[in-house]
Amino acid sequence: MSDYDHLASDDQAAVTAAASAVELADAPVPAAAFRALADHTLRAVVDEVLAGAGRQLLAVDGGWLAGYDDAVADRLAAEGIGVLAPQDRAVLTLVLLHTVAIPRARGRRDGDRWTDAEPVELDELAKSRALSKQAIRRSVRRLRSLGVLRQGHRPPIAPGPQLDRLTPERSQRLWEDLLLLCQPDGMMATTIRRRRTSRGAQPTDGDEEDRP
Repeated sequence: MSDYDHLASDDQAAVTAAASAVELADAPVPAAAFRALADHTLRAVVDEVLAGAGRQLLAVDGGWLAGYDDAVADRLAAEGIGVLAPQDRAVLTLVLLHTVAIPRARGRRDGDRWTDAEPVELDELAKSRALSKQAIRRSVRRLRSLGVLRQGHRPPIAPGPQLDRLTPERSQRLWEDLLLLCQPDGMMATTIRRRRTSRGAQPTDGDEEDRP
C-alpha cells in the first residue's frame, strides 16, 4: 500500500486537492493555499501521487507546480509524444531569444524563469527572414493554444506558463541548446557537447523541445 492509502480520509482529500491544483494552475500555487502543500509530510505524499502519472512537484517562485519527471519526458519525446513540429520549435526559439536570452544578456532581466520575459512584437520575429510573417503567426497561434506561449489574441508575444513546468535539468538543457545555437563554435559550446557525450546524451542544435 502507498503512503496515500494510509492517510485519514480528510488528509487524502487534502492531497488530492493539492495534486489537482498544481496540475491545473497557470501560475505557481502558494503553499499556504493548500494544507497538503504547506505540510512537509503531506507534500511528500502529493509528490508520490504525481509520480504515479510520471509527474513530480516543482518548486517555482515560492510556490508549486507539477511537471513531467525527466526520465518520463525523455521516453515521451523518444516516442514523438508531445514534441513540437519543426516550424513551431523554430518560432519558440526565436521567442525565447528575443524575450529572455537577449534581455538577460543586456542586463534588463535577472530572473531565472522563462516567463520572466520582455514581450516581443510579431514584426520583430519576422525580421529573421527564416520564416514568413504568416508562418510565424500560425505557429504563435498553435503555441498559445498549448500554453507554451502566453495566451492572447494579439501581440506582444511572450513565453507561456507551460515553460514554468520544466524541471531544473530540462530548463538548463534548453539554455544550453540556445547557447549551442548562438555560439556553436565557442568554448562553452565545446564544453556542453563534451559533457553531454560523456553522459550518453546526444548533442543537440536547439531543434528539440522538452515536454513540460
